[in-house]
Amino acid sequence: MAKEKKKPTMGPVRQNLEAFGVAILAAVLLKWFCIEAFQIPTSSMQPTLMGSNEAGVYDRIIVDKIIQTFREPKRWDITVFKYPLQKNQNYVKRIGGMPGDRLLIAGGNLYQVKDVDGKRGYETIRKPDDLQQQMWKDVYPGRRIARAETKALGTIFAASPSSAASEDEGGFVLALTGNPVRLFFRDEAEGGMIDRVWDGYPEAVARAMRERTPLTTPQEIVPDVRIGAEVTAEQVPEQLSLEIEVRRPDADTWTYALALKNGTAELQVKKGNEVLARSPEFAFTLAAGAATGIGFAHVDDQLVAWRDGDEVQRFDSSAFAIRSGCELPLDEGHLPTGNDGRLKLPGNQGVTPQFVVKGKGKVRFDEVRIDRDQHYTRLGAPEIIEVPEGHYYMLGDNTLQSIDSRGWTAITIYVDDQGNVVPPATPGARAIRGNKRAMPLDRSPDRDETPIALPDQRAIVMIDEYGEIHRFHANISSDWGRRIAFLPDGAQDGRGEWTAIDTTNTKGISFVPREDIQGRALLVFYPSRPLSWLFGSNWPGRFGFVR
Repeated sequence: MAKEKKKPTMGPVRQNLEAFGVAILAAVLLKWFCIEAFQIPTSSMQPTLMGSNEAGVYDRIIVDKIIQTFREPKRWDITVFKYPLQKNQNYVKRIGGMPGDRLLIAGGNLYQVKDVDGKRGYETIRKPDDLQQQMWKDVYPGRRIARAETKALGTIFAASPSSAASEDEGGFVLALTGNPVRLFFRDEAEGGMIDRVWDGYPEAVARAMRERTPLTTPQEIVPDVRIGAEVTAEQVPEQLSLEIEVRRPDADTWTYALALKNGTAELQVKKGNEVLARSPEFAFTLAAGAATGIGFAHVDDQLVAWRDGDEVQRFDSSAFAIRSGCELPLDEGHLPTGNDGRLKLPGNQGVTPQFVVKGKGKVRFDEVRIDRDQHYTRLGAPEIIEVPEGHYYMLGDNTLQSIDSRGWTAITIYVDDQGNVVPPATPGARAIRGNKRAMPLDRSPDRDETPIALPDQRAIVMIDEYGEIHRFHANISSDWGRRIAFLPDGAQDGRGEWTAIDTTNTKGISFVPREDIQGRALLVFYPSRPLSWLFGSNWPGRFGFVR
């Protein structure tokens, strides 16, 4: 007899619902344990990760969460973590300090502080070469393009003697008559080689940021610079050098140089004409009439030379590190400016990249390029940053616009059982701790502000360190924002005023514990062509892996 056909145990509706449920479960598990997408809302990691209100560019990134299962976080990783002062909020920063580090931020660099036999020593923490390549920020021709200037000689560049230099569409030409000629970078419009936040961005983004971003203080000169060009000489020059001169108040002027002469070259540190240190000589020939790519950098306390894009020599210059004298002086809290409104550096402070040539005939400099390094500033950090074991110190790539471990501050207020803010010594009062980011009363609140003052309602709204939102009764001091201060009921003339307690540079505030690190930024998947063109992105080609 024919076998009776087995009836299906469930219908197509149930099958589809089951498949849909499994897909949702898999997606949730994938997000929870493996990868997750995030949008970058702020500018703190620019230009590595964009969140620019001025330029309208907001990166979407994929975060690898499973990698933390197999290895410990490494220095320079870009990580996503729970913000110590608001645990329900994720932040993204780069790891600058590792457990047990004793860090110094100075001259734009990071140092490991080591005390041996009562003497303090500093070891430069150098970036890996592939990361360093990503960290270079285009200063020239980037600034000229952002300002829509057609010429550079006389504005961004100058020559000594000036009559020896000319400029055409390709680059610069120096006419030599036997005496040394200097072609040097000065860019008076931007204050020279300082840490402008829009350096290193494409033309449209840089222009938008420059027009809408106020000058940020404090500012520092940047001594870590790369200079290069395609050099073509009618006759082989008697001498040719690429130099980076660093002037600081109350300090010797040092010049870092790649010096070429008679078919050889060496890396040098000079004081005036005196050579203080030099690398071994190495071959570096120039041929008359032939273009040669020459590059030189002072970066992370080392000198590096390139020929036609290939590295040819590296020299440790840490004995001549720039760890002080970079901060520009402030005049009543503002940077000094001239009558034309331009930033005016003191004569004894600045960084000057330059070409110096001696010989005869004409020498062309095409494809001139000047870049500066990522420049870390200390801001609110202590001189020596001691990272606790099991914790990490986080830094933003956009150092002047990043709220990171250097400035994270906790605020602690005390409240009674009726929800009134009371002085800290009040018996029975409980402490509420959260992030301190209060704005003056004449400014509208932003998404990260806390506590928010409501003076007309005699109240504040505050988010605590666990993400809980609270509303408390309080009388607000008139200079709220500069200080978080309160007055007792009925107080006049500031009598009885007290200030909330600030805390920084401790565990749970400035340092991120290992268990709060969620993953490592893997790649930017948007903006990417062609979709980003449809939405008018100023930087459509953002797709790529993050370093």
